[in-house]
Amino acid sequence: MIKSFAQDIAKIEVGKDWPYSFVRRNSDELGCTWFDGFDIARKRADNASRYRAYYELIGEKIEKYDILPCNTYNVDEKGFLSASSIDGNRSWITFLACVCQDLTALPPFLIYQGKPGQVQDSWLTEFDPEHQAAFFTTSETGWTNHELGKEWLIGVFDRFTKEKARNGRDYRLLITDGHSSHVNMDFLEWCDQHRIIVAVFPPHSTHRLQPLDVSLFGPLSTAYTNQLIQWTAKTQGLIGLSKREFWSLFWNAFGSSFSAENIASGWKRTGLLPFDPEVVLSQIAEKTEDESESGDSSVDSLALQQPTARDLRRLVDKNELLRYENQGLRETIFHEKQRRMRGKALKDYLFDRVDPNSAQVFSPAKVAQARLKKAAMETQKQEEALEKERQRRQAKEARQQEREKNRQIRKELKRKNQKKCRKWDPDLCCSTDSREESGRSRRDCRRHFGSTRTDDSSGTLKIAKH
Repeated sequence: MIKSFAQDIAKIEVGKDWPYSFVRRNSDELGCTWFDGFDIARKRADNASRYRAYYELIGEKIEKYDILPCNTYNVDEKGFLSASSIDGNRSWITFLACVCQDLTALPPFLIYQGKPGQVQDSWLTEFDPEHQAAFFTTSETGWTNHELGKEWLIGVFDRFTKEKARNGRDYRLLITDGHSSHVNMDFLEWCDQHRIIVAVFPPHSTHRLQPLDVSLFGPLSTAYTNQLIQWTAKTQGLIGLSKREFWSLFWNAFGSSFSAENIASGWKRTGLLPFDPEVVLSQIAEKTEDESESGDSSVDSLALQQPTARDLRRLVDKNELLRYENQGLRETIFHEKQRRMRGKALKDYLFDRVDPNSAQVFSPAKVAQARLKKAAMETQKQEEALEKERQRRQAKEARQQEREKNRQIRKELKRKNQKKCRKWDPDLCCSTDSREESGRSRRDCRRHFGSTRTDDSSGTLKIAKH
């Protein structure tokens, strides 16, 4: 906030560390503290008249369009921040959730941070499309946007809710917050054409009015944290959580938190099923009294809890840690090897999209299709590699055979020459009579025996070897 004010006043951009230096320089007049998770804007938004108008509007639409509980839905998104890796990088993964008043939940729609359409197969190594239903896509920020909101509306929401609405003949009610991915003309026009009524919560009110916030996202965070703790224990905290491991942890947390009981609790606590606005309005009326009674008791209770927490942390059984150490190291090595395997974009195996920058949503069927195509391509590559290896071996064998053949030819020629030379007697072949009988000239004898000419006492020409 200080940085924003300074830039607006000075009309220049300040450094990221400037606000901290400014506070230190003016510590006698300025202070810095952290707010808790409850936004002050939400506190101010707790207005009974606004909430009552919201319930009146919802009740009016339900009655006017005869909307059944099985056609009433709540959608919202929740972000997950992957644990930092060795190089300190972090990335967002957004979960787009939707629950129905018939106590069912739509398949998760997960948005990974990455290049649009570049869902990596290594992220989904633990995903089983035959037994798990989910949709995967990517965006530059890891958050939803207009295009992905439209993709979810058509590819997930309409696909899984149209049959319950008698193939679109009945009206459906979709209650959401004011996020631009859900509240834009393209989104709303498509909903209007397909009998989907979009209702938007009052600003800063989802903590009281939205079923997902009230009863589902909290248990999901707790379950996911427990999964993350178990993961850290297995790996001894030596490696951070990456996109590769996220799915298995998330799916376990999703299955335990998005239960029928929690979904029913969310609709009931927000006064929508059964329809009873007083469930929420009465809480707002009693808010001031409850907060005044609590006073500073939270501080006292925290002071009492802190020593106990410190004591419990000291009671760690070292023998138990040693027992799990080897197992944890093995888990760490295994996952580190898996992480080093370079992933490939699933869309490389699907050719229904030609625009790499367009939204890509991978349903379970598409993931299975991509895996089959990937397996076929890898099999083809292996066959091509084997064929190249076979051709290389054949060429090598042919070269060896050619060399052996040439060696045999040279050997045979040498043998013949040696045999031919052995038939010549140096004492006789160069005599005049022997040359005439054999037809050899004096030059042939000198070439074969490399000697000089001498005359003996008998007058016969002979060759003397050196």
